[in-house]
Amino acid sequence: MPYTVVIEDAASQLIAATRIHTSRQAIGNDIGAGFGRVIAALGAENITPSGAPLVVYYDLIDEETDGDIEVCIPVGQKLSMDSDVYCRELEGGSVATATHRGPYQELSATYQTITAWISEHGHEVAGPPREIYLNDPQTVQPADLITRVEFPIRVQAS
Repeated sequence: MPYTVVIEDAASQLIAATRIHTSRQAIGNDIGAGFGRVIAALGAENITPSGAPLVVYYDLIDEETDGDIEVCIPVGQKLSMDSDVYCRELEGGSVATATHRGPYQELSATYQTITAWISEHGHEVAGPPREIYLNDPQTVQPADLITRVEFPIRVQAS
């Protein structure tokens, strides 16, 4: 699938989140469980999500390497309870982004395209990448999943 990479200005946003150490084999279940924990915490305080769910990838997770992810849901107010679900500000700024349509297992091509584009244009990665899930895998077929991938970047002056 050909991807169009663009630079956008992402707004900072308040998120409710939980951080998870995971492996390639467990990541799907861990993301599902993480969203379950965040949704339960929001429900306990009657807080409604204010945007699409996302995952921040702090490490490269592959067959040989485990790593940390942060499962997040944007919110309009902070949680008051103290638990493994917390609130923080997700940094905004310039991002190189592309949209993937299809199964999550095929997202690596999107990552490769964006990182190559960043390098080719002289920009620098400035933070961990994010996957923003624009539709629900429980209601659409894998071929119809839409995921926006963002890499925070430092833009090279032209």
